[in-house]
Amino acid sequence: PQLPGDLNDDGHVNVQDIQLNVNVILEIENRPDIIARADVNRDGSVNVLDVQKIVNAVLNA
Repeated sequence: PQLPGDLNDDGHVNVQDIQLNVNVILEIENRPDIIARADVNRDGSVNVLDVQKIVNAVLNA
């Protein structure tokens, strides 16, 4: 199972995942697998709430 917030699927939730999430929001990142994992809170959209969830995971690690 994939780790929630691990957008690059490297087994860790870190600043790289935060950057990928921001890039999805800014439409810089267009890889379908990354976009699919970017909706971390599963509310149907990728937005700052998903970034916040990843940041919280990084800070609490």
